[in-house]
Amino acid sequence: MGNTWQGFSKEVSQVVNQAGKSVVAIDGRSGHTSSGIVWRSDTVITASHAIRHESAIRVILGPDRTVQGRLIGRDRGTDIAVLKLDAEVQVTAEFGSAATLSVGDLAVAVARTRRGNIVASAGIISGLMGEWQVHRTRIDQFIRPDLNLYPGFSGSALTGPDGKLLGLNTSGLLRGKAITIPSSTLTRVAEEIVTKGHVTQPYLGLVMQPVQIPESLQKSAGVKAEVGLLAMHLEPGGPADNGGMLLGDVLLEVDGTAFDDLDDVHKVLDRKGVGHDVQATLIRGGNRIQTTIKIGARPLG
Repeated sequence: MGNTWQGFSKEVSQVVNQAGKSVVAIDGRSGHTSSGIVWRSDTVITASHAIRHESAIRVILGPDRTVQGRLIGRDRGTDIAVLKLDAEVQVTAEFGSAATLSVGDLAVAVARTRRGNIVASAGIISGLMGEWQVHRTRIDQFIRPDLNLYPGFSGSALTGPDGKLLGLNTSGLLRGKAITIPSSTLTRVAEEIVTKGHVTQPYLGLVMQPVQIPESLQKSAGVKAEVGLLAMHLEPGGPADNGGMLLGDVLLEVDGTAFDDLDDVHKVLDRKGVGHDVQATLIRGGNRIQTTIKIGARPLG
């Protein structure tokens, strides 16, 4: 029993130290440090809520090893920020897939202190779900680890038994509770931030309100939907306006998907993406019609 326990302990220690090579500490709030993951040799991914400065950000690679960084961009919806370093580092993160995680799996968060020392917190995976959305931003998988995120652990790495990084831990999304942003979301969002400086949000240029569809209107229009979305405002020159929608139209389906509220429409738009066409089914003047709308990018600001 003693040899088994000792062997397991050594394996965990090796995983932590291997993962820690690509984990840094970040002073982005005037002395309050968080952690981050070295994504590329000159690029770090961290938790957005822990970054208050845009430049002269101190990135601590280890004891007595510090470089400067600046903010490239952030996505508050996923609590992801990307920093550019003024020097290249040798060890970058090796990401693994979180898709094989199961509830009850051992989980280890690896962080780094303001002095550059590696620290860890262990627990289990207490909750898993599929794709979910926060503030209109898609996160590929809901992962809730049951472990303590001590001060400085936001932006830390969740590691698997092979030492690969499964995601980024943060307490900045669900009222201070620890969750993990999976590696697939990290790389997707970070790539868009590096390319564009921000994350593009798809939109139709519509203000809509759910309305009940009377049975008589259902019959005259030949539809079965009991709820639709009433177009109350169209942005001039926006995607819906260009697609031929009019004030007073009642939106029933987008690409064959019916819905009860605006969140369902947003899910369809997020799946399709900016620049793609969708088929909108409407009621106009008591008739059922269809029109094609090209999804636009929500303007910044």
